[in-house]
Amino acid sequence: MGFEFVFTKKAKQDLGSLDRAVAKRIVRKLLWWQKQTDPFAYAKRLQEPSSGDVRFRVGDYRLVAVVNHVKKRIEIVKIGHRREIYRND
Repeated sequence: MGFEFVFTKKAKQDLGSLDRAVAKRIVRKLLWWQKQTDPFAYAKRLQEPSSGDVRFRVGDYRLVAVVNHVKKRIEIVKIGHRREIYRND
């Protein structure tokens, strides 16, 4: 069994604020990654772990995630455009 993708409240808000076509594309990609045996083959480890462990790329958008290997969960904590996602709020 592969990893389960879960959204935080903030990530759901981020997804809801995006254009409908972009949000649909992101959800389709997440479902595809969830079916893969190794979704980390499509992720990059973040250099600054304060915001998350890894990031996934969907076009110009990035999904920042925290990984729990014990529970086999990937928690999406932040979704945004690549020029804005890494800025500290």
